[in-house]
Amino acid sequence: MMKAPCIILQSMEINSHPLDRQERICIWGSRCLFAGYLPDLTLRRRAAATVCISLDGEFQISLNDSDWISFRSALIPPMVDHSIRFSGKFCILLFMDLSSPNYESLRASNLESETDGIFISLREEEELFNKINQILSDDSDSEEILLKLLNQVPPIVENDSRIIDQRIQKIVELITTMPHEDHSAKDLAEFAGMSVSNLEHQFKKEIGIPFHSFRTWFRLKLTVYSLLHGMNHTDSAHRAGFFDSAHFTRTFRATFGLPPSEIFRSTRLLKSFIEVPASYAEA
Repeated sequence: MMKAPCIILQSMEINSHPLDRQERICIWGSRCLFAGYLPDLTLRRRAAATVCISLDGEFQISLNDSDWISFRSALIPPMVDHSIRFSGKFCILLFMDLSSPNYESLRASNLESETDGIFISLREEEELFNKINQILSDDSDSEEILLKLLNQVPPIVENDSRIIDQRIQKIVELITTMPHEDHSAKDLAEFAGMSVSNLEHQFKKEIGIPFHSFRTWFRLKLTVYSLLHGMNHTDSAHRAGFFDSAHFTRTFRATFGLPPSEIFRSTRLLKSFIEVPASYAEA
């Protein structure tokens, strides 16, 4: 897959937790990492798979808001209703699009710990703790060093040869470099020399999700990049290919389970790392 340059941005607002860990958001490839403070999450589902990690003590998770399970690490598959009690502690949320090979590998290695569709106390827990602490303590401002650390979360080697069909790879590269363009299924099929039905079937087979869901992930990434770069919600949404800011907000909430206002409120000192296509960063 085509590699895009990475951009590190830093905001200058006053942090509501000045003596605690640096809050961060990192979006790269098909993954998004948020490290910081969040309110307890009420019962909802997300379009992305989620790894939730507590570096300090335990969190609690429930699938029905009545029976609660304590944990330090958990994998929550997409579209599973759940609530989480963070109890004011610093939390780590790693969101993975189903196109990420890390998700299926992590799920497969933890089948024995499945409880009602979620996975508690992951086998990779200690290694996750170590890698997350390295990321949070990294102050080098080196894109190369940070990306190397991020690519080890979850600590599973990605299979770069997973995409076999070169036609699908061409579409993936087009979407990742120009996700803001409104390419229809017909446009993409013609670009790859395929029928629309073959494109839709083959893309989902090899990537794991429909092409429009894959594109939505990258549009979210570009909108967040613009927001952190000082652009307002409406302009950021339009620039990334959303109809308007309301469309972006609905998609963000459906994907991550939170409104963007909760993550990007003005009281956060949010250090960020967003991987974007060069053409987008330079626009």
